Amino acid sequence: MDFHESLKLAGNFGRYQKALTLLLGAPILLACLQIYVQVFAAGKSDHWCQSWENEDCKDLNLTEFQCEHLKRKLSIPYTLDDDNETVYGHCEKYNVTGIPLETAALIDKKDTSLEEIPCDSGWAHDKSTFPSTIIIDFELVCGQSYLPNVAQSAYFAGYFVGSIVCGLSADIIGRRWTIISSITMTFAAGMANAFSPNMWMYIVLRFFTGVGVRATNTCIIILTSELVSPTKRTTLLNSTFVLWGVGYFVLAGLAKLITNWRFLQLAISLPCLPVLITVILFVVESPLWLSAKERLDEAEKVLQKVAKFNGKTPTGKISQPAKQSPQMMETLKTKELLKDLLRSPHVILITLNMCFNWFVQSVVYYGLSLSTSSLGIDPYISFIVSGAIEIPAYMVCMFLPELIGRKGSTGVTMVLGGISCCLTLLLPLGVWRALLAMAGKFCISISFSVVCTWSAELYPTTVRTSAMGLFSMSSRVGAILVPFMLIMEDVWPSLPLLIMGCLSITAGLLCIFFPETKGRPMPSTFEDIKKLYRNVSDRQRNQH
Repeated sequence: MDFHESLKLAGNFGRYQKALTLLLGAPILLACLQIYVQVFAAGKSDHWCQSWENEDCKDLNLTEFQCEHLKRKLSIPYTLDDDNETVYGHCEKYNVTGIPLETAALIDKKDTSLEEIPCDSGWAHDKSTFPSTIIIDFELVCGQSYLPNVAQSAYFAGYFVGSIVCGLSADIIGRRWTIISSITMTFAAGMANAFSPNMWMYIVLRFFTGVGVRATNTCIIILTSELVSPTKRTTLLNSTFVLWGVGYFVLAGLAKLITNWRFLQLAISLPCLPVLITVILFVVESPLWLSAKERLDEAEKVLQKVAKFNGKTPTGKISQPAKQSPQMMETLKTKELLKDLLRSPHVILITLNMCFNWFVQSVVYYGLSLSTSSLGIDPYISFIVSGAIEIPAYMVCMFLPELIGRKGSTGVTMVLGGISCCLTLLLPLGVWRALLAMAGKFCISISFSVVCTWSAELYPTTVRTSAMGLFSMSSRVGAILVPFMLIMEDVWPSLPLLIMGCLSITAGLLCIFFPETKGRPMPSTFEDIKKLYRNVSDRQRNQH
């Protein structure tokens, strides 16, 4: 019997698959903590030049908070905004050298000739919301205010490299060992980052954390996809994505309890160790990958373990002729298959379109996730809402693709999400604008989840992880650009949302050119690919 028949006999939606999904969901939850920890570790707060740094205001009977704000009032230039509110400068101060704090209040700054100078004694920070951040520790303000964005881009650059690592490693050494090595890297880099002595070390370690997290997540999708039936694949994968949404709640709670960014970094990295041990003990290699690599005895042993766990009769041997058929031999020749794929113009266009789709998904998803603090809501509340909206989105993903297909689910939600982003331009900062942005986040969460499963269903086994690696790379290019896109808020606060909205609508409309894979087995040969892609071409010609 062939592989799919053997998997069906072993149970392709049994206890083992459900337990595996729960187990592999843990790294996905931890990945959410790592990617968004900088929302709090680099939380922005008001800052101003330090003056009278050795004065503690005890003679004036003031608290530390009152003392710092008195110093700001007496030494920092200010302007009035349109609402007649005082806006203090951040990077300049009056030269009050030699003037005692007690007498500074007597000076009329409007009539004095006090010189304005750059900060020369460090900065004071409002620590009421974020008591300890990398911005405070490393003084990332004024001329160095861009470095937190560099750190986040470095993390996404690690995602980019992780996509390459997963694509190559998972096809060479297998899905299981790639997951193990990637979790190890995440644990080591995350723990070390808590002890970063300077910003450049922090940036480097964020990069390696990103490599480990991305490689882990991509390979989890592949392994889970290859162990379940086509009809249940979407349900199981999206159930793990629910844990990603739960990660928002966990991180917000930890950040509220652990206000020191170094201890927070330790708290989100340490759980990787028990997860790693559990994966080593209980996760099996993909039997589909073993079959494709002609390690047939090992594949049969894995299926027997799955069958036993599922309470099924252990599967017998997969017939040798089926494995050595011309069609299967074509699958095993990865390089030849890649050449065949690259010779097909339609396959190339589909692949480029999917690369663009992943790019846009990443820009919109991470753009909305990382900009929650700029919507006019408390940063902790806005972050929780951003995560809470993902949980029902992933629940919708469990049935929507099976009802209207992968193409409809992705295209419709991307267009609706893009419209929501564009409509935020009509509203001022505040609750209603935030709700509309979260509607966009709800839609893009659905489409991003669906496209992860959909992409894996478009390519044969031996090149599937390479294709997923390519799409993930496209996604990471978009993610790398997101932190710098958000800087455009300084030019026009609504510009990032407008860019995200237009991109999402465009990518959603282009989904019409993809083939539908609902209810189909994963392709194994180049002939399967041609048949799958030919169907969409025939439908498009019939429409014209």
